[in-house]
Amino acid sequence: MKNAIRRLRISYGNLKIKYKLFLLVSWIMIISFLFTFLGLQYAFQIYDEQLYSKSSQVLSTTSNSIEIELKNMEDVSYKILTDPQIQQYLSKLNADGSEYEKFVLRTQMNDKLLSYVNKEEYILSVNLVDANGEEYVAGPRAIKLKEKQKIDITSAANEADGSNIWINPKENGFTIVTAREIKDYNNLSFEKLGTLIIFINMDKLVGNTLAGSKKIDGNFLIADQQGIIFPTDPPLHLKDTVLDSHSGYQIKEIGEKKYFQVYRKSNYFDWGYVNAIPFNQVFKDISLIKSLLVFVFILMFIFVTIFGMRFARNITIPLENLVAGIQQMSAGDFKEARKEVLKSSIQDDEVGKLQQNFHTMIQQIDELINENYSKQLTIKETEFKALQAQINPHFLYNTLESINWLAKANGQAQISNMVESLGFLLRNSISLKKPLITIEEELSTVKNYIIIQQYRFEDRLDFHMEVDSDLNKFIIPKLTLQPLVENAIHYALEPMIEPCKIRIYSITHDDSFSLIVEDNGPGMEPQILEKIKNKEIKTRGQGVGLTNINDRIKLSFGEKYGITIESAPNEGTKVIIVLPYDKGEEYV
Repeated sequence: MKNAIRRLRISYGNLKIKYKLFLLVSWIMIISFLFTFLGLQYAFQIYDEQLYSKSSQVLSTTSNSIEIELKNMEDVSYKILTDPQIQQYLSKLNADGSEYEKFVLRTQMNDKLLSYVNKEEYILSVNLVDANGEEYVAGPRAIKLKEKQKIDITSAANEADGSNIWINPKENGFTIVTAREIKDYNNLSFEKLGTLIIFINMDKLVGNTLAGSKKIDGNFLIADQQGIIFPTDPPLHLKDTVLDSHSGYQIKEIGEKKYFQVYRKSNYFDWGYVNAIPFNQVFKDISLIKSLLVFVFILMFIFVTIFGMRFARNITIPLENLVAGIQQMSAGDFKEARKEVLKSSIQDDEVGKLQQNFHTMIQQIDELINENYSKQLTIKETEFKALQAQINPHFLYNTLESINWLAKANGQAQISNMVESLGFLLRNSISLKKPLITIEEELSTVKNYIIIQQYRFEDRLDFHMEVDSDLNKFIIPKLTLQPLVENAIHYALEPMIEPCKIRIYSITHDDSFSLIVEDNGPGMEPQILEKIKNKEIKTRGQGVGLTNINDRIKLSFGEKYGITIESAPNEGTKVIIVLPYDKGEEYV
């Protein structure tokens, strides 16, 4: 987390000033909008609570009226099943008797049931099923049960063991059925005499209740966990409404519309009451305010963005031109640097004064450079020739000594070869016309030098050259590799008894290449190596020779090129020369 914050801070710090100003203004606007929006949301939430409270009160009044009527139906069912005459009729029907007697009893049973139905305006049909499965139906809309319905309802009533149950037989197209098992109470045997089933006209019951109380805006529904109980044909977009597990309210999207739904759980039954109010109807003004707020914020953001960026550009464009001028100056192009600074008009403010001073500074620096250019060229050429004259001629003495020794001990062919190699070396070292030569020419000098040294050291000198031929045409200061090979022979081969391996090889890089002179000699102590790197040792060979070569490379190609040394006691020495891919076309 800390690293992420740190990266964000670094990224913000690296942004241009105009973008920083833009982000600052944007954050101020966003925070202001959030505070305003949250405040409105809090006000809207209070409004929602008040709306819920009012809707809940109306819903509670309506649902209580409905439940009173439904409880009344329970009382009616209890009166019917405890009616002495019905008890008597059912007992006789269950006993043995003639068909005529049973016909009379059935007629009397229907008349008795009809007397109850006529007193209740919400009863559609009263169905009584005796112990033998015989069904008696009475009511304004006599409903004959299907066999499966009869079995299901009587089974459910039997399980309730005399308690009232409520059923929603949707396949009949009616909403509510109350059923109860009839037992024999006359002689307290409590044997089952039958099952009482009452179909209730919910359309009429709810319609009268709503008409007799304050009308609820929206869609009034009765639902359980499976779906809608009432009305039997609800609006298509509300068919999937189910009772919420808790009383309360929520904003719910149904189809493509939003509804403000108020829930209330029934106190007596396994269902609840829902009032679904179209959201746009209730929250039309609130939605308009929210949309207007967002629209105004977007307009303000666009306005601030346009004018803020223009304001920021007036400040940052001169600074950007100044930065571009500094970059051109660092690249050495003072003419373009002046053009960049003068791209924008110079004002008389702090930035304008900075531009004026920078322009004056560029002119002064340009004049100084032009004035000293010729002097620097002269100094560079003088230093180059002075350094070139410092080449250590130590190897010439060793060569003469070898020739003298061979003249006494061997034939004329060897002397001839050595003299030819010596002549080649002398011509190349004495000539000052070409301070830079190709890699191929420098390697030829090394080969001739090695020919002489191999006659001297014979099998003790194990020399190999593995330089990529593609590098032959690139240039190198004259006498760069030969002094390094001479140092390897002097400091690695001469102190050793066993053969000494000296190798020259190359490594290529993307924008440069390296020539490495490596030996397996005794190496150097870290302290000695550090003093050589710091130019603290001024002795023959590695002291003056390495410094001389390194300075000539830097003078010829730049400070990024030169020599590095890697060495450790008993692990040999490696001298690495880093050079550019330069064929000499631009050398003056």
